[in-house]
Amino acid sequence: MDSITKAVVTQEQLSLICEKHLGDQCESAVELKDGWFNAAFLLTARSGREAVLKIAPSDSVRLMRYERNLMNAEVSVMRMVREVTDIPVPAIIAFDGSREEVASDYFLAERLSGLPLDQCRPTMATELGETVDLQVGVILASLHKIIGSRFGTYNQPESETWSAAFLSLVEMLRQDAADLEVELPAGTFEAVEPHRWALTEVSAPSLVHWDLWDGNIFVDKDSGEITGLIDFERAMWADPLIEQNFRVPSPTLIQAYGNPILESPGAKSRRLLYDLHLFLIMVIECRYRHLTAEHEAHCRRMLDETLAKCWSAALA
Repeated sequence: MDSITKAVVTQEQLSLICEKHLGDQCESAVELKDGWFNAAFLLTARSGREAVLKIAPSDSVRLMRYERNLMNAEVSVMRMVREVTDIPVPAIIAFDGSREEVASDYFLAERLSGLPLDQCRPTMATELGETVDLQVGVILASLHKIIGSRFGTYNQPESETWSAAFLSLVEMLRQDAADLEVELPAGTFEAVEPHRWALTEVSAPSLVHWDLWDGNIFVDKDSGEITGLIDFERAMWADPLIEQNFRVPSPTLIQAYGNPILESPGAKSRRLLYDLHLFLIMVIECRYRHLTAEHEAHCRRMLDETLAKCWSAALA
C-alpha cells in the first residue's frame, strides 16, 4: 500500500541498519508493502540472519493526533506482552531512536513464520477458520487480563474513567478534521451523546490491541496455528469491547473468549460508538494520507451507515 506516511529510505541506509543491528553486510532488503502507515522491509544479512525492519514516518509528515509517537508504544507493548503472557509476539531485536541512519525511529523484530491470515482465510476450510477464531478468542481473553491504572492510549493513559478517555479520543478526531477542513456529516459528534451513558459501565482499563484484523495475525496455512501477532502500535488501555474483532465476531471467537461481551444494552450502545470512532478515523485519515477518492467514498458510506444506526438506536 502506497502512503505518504511511509518513510523513503535508500539501499545504503538499509545496509547501514543491517550492519549495525544484524552484525553483517546486507544480502537483501525486500519491501513489505501490505501495511498502511510505517515503511517495512525484510532484511537478510549475508550470515543468513533475518529481521523485519519497521520505520516510523518522518517528523515532516503531518499525522493525526492519536498517531504521534506510536513506535515507542508498539515496542513497549510487544516487550510487555512477551514478558507477562504466552501470546505469540515477535521478539524485538533492536529499537533505535538515534536518527543516525534514517531521520525516523525504527525497530527490528524477528521474522514470523507463516502468512498473514487475510491471505489464507479465503481458501481455508471452515473447520480451519474456526480453529483460528478459537485461538483469537483465547488470545484476546489473555490480553485483556492485563490491567492498567488509567484509561487512554498506551502512550498517554491520562483519564480516570473510560468515558473521559473515549470522549477525549473523539474530540481529537474533531480537531483533526477541523485542521484540514474535512467535511463530516451533520450530527456526527452529536450522535455520541445518546449513548454516552453506556461508557460509564466500564470500570477497568484493559490492554487492547485495537487493530487485530486478519492482516495482523500470522498463521500456518496448513494447521491453522497462529504463529504471531503484529502491529501493536495503536494499543490502548480501554474497554475490551473496542477491539475490532467484536464488530461482527464469530460464535467460535465469542465462545473461546469466555464472555458474552455483546449481549447487554450498554454493550450494544458502546459497540455503536466504537464503530463511529473507527469510521471517523478512516474518513479523516484519507485527507492526511492522500488516499484515493474511491477509498474515501467507501469509508464515508460506512460512516453514514453507522451514524444512521446510532440515531435509530437512540430513538428506539
